[in-house]
Amino acid sequence: MHERGKYEKYDARPSGDGCLTAAIRLPVRIVALVILLPVRMAWDALTALGRALNRYALAPVGRALAWLLRWLFVVPTVALWQYVVVPVGRGIAWALRTLVVLPLVALWRYVVVPVALGLAWALRMLGAGLAWLGRVLLVVPLAALWRYVLAPLGRGIAWVLRTLGVGLAWLWRVLVVVPLIALWRYVLAPLGRALAWTLRMVGTGLVWLARVLLVLPLVALYRYVLAPVGREIWAALRWAWRVAGYISRAVGRVLAWLGRVFVVVPVRWVWQTLVRPAGRWLRHSVWWPVKRALAQARETVRQVRADVRRALFGASGKR
Repeated sequence: MHERGKYEKYDARPSGDGCLTAAIRLPVRIVALVILLPVRMAWDALTALGRALNRYALAPVGRALAWLLRWLFVVPTVALWQYVVVPVGRGIAWALRTLVVLPLVALWRYVVVPVALGLAWALRMLGAGLAWLGRVLLVVPLAALWRYVLAPLGRGIAWVLRTLGVGLAWLWRVLVVVPLIALWRYVLAPLGRALAWTLRMVGTGLVWLARVLLVLPLVALYRYVLAPVGREIWAALRWAWRVAGYISRAVGRVLAWLGRVFVVVPVRWVWQTLVRPAGRWLRHSVWWPVKRALAQARETVRQVRADVRRALFGASGKR
């Protein structure tokens, strides 16, 4: 009842449906029901089959595979790691520490470090001497050359270039910049504004034509033809899916009743009436007497073997 009310709420439409909507509603619903009924029945059948397969096949097989994986892989791997790999690794680590790490540490501490410190001190003293010689023989003459020769010469060249640059800038402004500004202000800008106004008016006219000749007809087609047809098709599909569900559930209940009547009940009757009494009779009349006879035979064989040993080795012989 709740589900029917929910779908009826979604199916609510305004009362003023057109003649086109009323004409296509019933054929569309019939076609949708014919198309969706096999799909819905196949979907319900596959769902039931998947649940049964998961319950009676996949789950037991998964538990068996998990048990096999645990006893055939996990437990041997843990035992191998715990009783083989870890002791061997500890032995290898002790051997590496005793035979490799400790000798290398001693070599580094008592040989490499003192030699490196001595070489660093010698190189530092050599670098200090070379720095003093470079300062005396190279830095002082180059500083004097820069201060008394190159710096005055550079300042003179800079003054000449600055004066020349000021003249060239004045010529560039008078001969290039001012004419270009006048050309832009009195020729190009008015011409561009006139062209922009013309293009804007042409664009406005084209937009108006497109709206009148294309947009308004398409809006009317969508509003008065496509939208009602689409709503009816969607409502027909939902109605057909709901009705197909009812039919599919009814067919499933009928098939379940037939299977219970023609398969489950006869199999249960055969099991309770024939198989179980026959099994009880075999257990009480055949299996248990055979089991007792075998136990008595084993006990007799054990006593005969004990008598033979006593006859061969005496009463004090080991059993």
